[in-house]
Amino acid sequence: MTLPENVERAALSPPAAISRWRSEPFRLFFPLGVLFAWIGVGHWLLYTTGATATYSCRFHGLVQMQAFMMAFAVGFLLTALPRRTQSPPVGRMEMAALAAALVVTTGAAIIESWVLAEIAYATLFVLLIQFALRRFLASTAGRRPPAAFVLLPIAAAQGLAGAALIAAADANAVLPSSGHLGALLVEQGVFLCLAVGIGSLVLPLIGGAPPPPDLGSAPREAWKALAYAAAGVAIFASLLLEQLGFERSGPLFRAMVVAIGLGFGGGALRLPGKPGAHRKLVWLAVWLMPVGLIASAIWPDYRVPALHILYIGGFSMMAFGVGSHVAMSHLNMEQLALGRPPAVIILGAAFVIALCARLAADASDTYFIHVGWAAAVWILGSAVWLAFFGPKLLRS
Repeated sequence: MTLPENVERAALSPPAAISRWRSEPFRLFFPLGVLFAWIGVGHWLLYTTGATATYSCRFHGLVQMQAFMMAFAVGFLLTALPRRTQSPPVGRMEMAALAAALVVTTGAAIIESWVLAEIAYATLFVLLIQFALRRFLASTAGRRPPAAFVLLPIAAAQGLAGAALIAAADANAVLPSSGHLGALLVEQGVFLCLAVGIGSLVLPLIGGAPPPPDLGSAPREAWKALAYAAAGVAIFASLLLEQLGFERSGPLFRAMVVAIGLGFGGGALRLPGKPGAHRKLVWLAVWLMPVGLIASAIWPDYRVPALHILYIGGFSMMAFGVGSHVAMSHLNMEQLALGRPPAVIILGAAFVIALCARLAADASDTYFIHVGWAAAVWILGSAVWLAFFGPKLLRS
């Protein structure tokens, strides 16, 4: 562990009197995220095996992004923000409300009550916004967030707008095309902004570099904040371009913004300065995000499978890679983090195989068999990860 990282962790260590669940909320939300992912991905496995008679691409996509990925994001933010700002940890009622919002979002999607699902999803952002603002603006906060965290409210705004458009389209209050824009905002806009914003903090820490300075610590940081805000607006603009029919230029523009944000802002242009299998997974995930967007732009007729490079190889692999780092850092497993834990190796291999199977599905005569195998292998990899980390996350 480098000295700057060691100093930051020591300075931000919570008081011993605070419960583990409140000071380290990832212990609850990471396992929850895996369970939500099994529901979203298992949907395809159930259909392929004949256990269900119908399938829904909408259900799969929204559960994955609004429940699985949000659970990992919530677990990380509830843990990282109080430590970064040296402010009080999340309250018990806040944790319960956030977990309930995720459960309702998933449950409503299962019964296809999309308006309720989007209300619960929007509630999730309202709770996160008030949680963050109370720590960012409090006079008692010991530190400020980094400049890139200006992307967090932009991500939240896209999530709220996307939820409103999806719900309105389902209620026939707007044109169906508005629902498509809402899905773009939810499935891409939110997490591309979160990936670049959070990546500026977590990628240096994972790679062994010093963490970014506080916003307001120097004039340069204000300019960085403006640049990150411009990146968030650019991501939103690229989604509007795609919605307006620019199916090539929209994703290409988005890919460029994400690559610059993660490459320069997060330092991903350099390989991690420490060994560790999870670090390699995170760096692979970083670059599969723009690759997936570029592939969807080059081959618009192959757009959906190409975007799974972004979803499987980018978003989900990054969630588990960062989750591995957070878990090992907090659970006194630093030495293991420098090696190649079998659970992390199996997870990475399973996700790559699942990605290949999903990409091959549209080019084959056995589409659903390929999709079913992809789902099964993905679930297997995540199950091995949860079997290894789960007991350690849940014990005191």
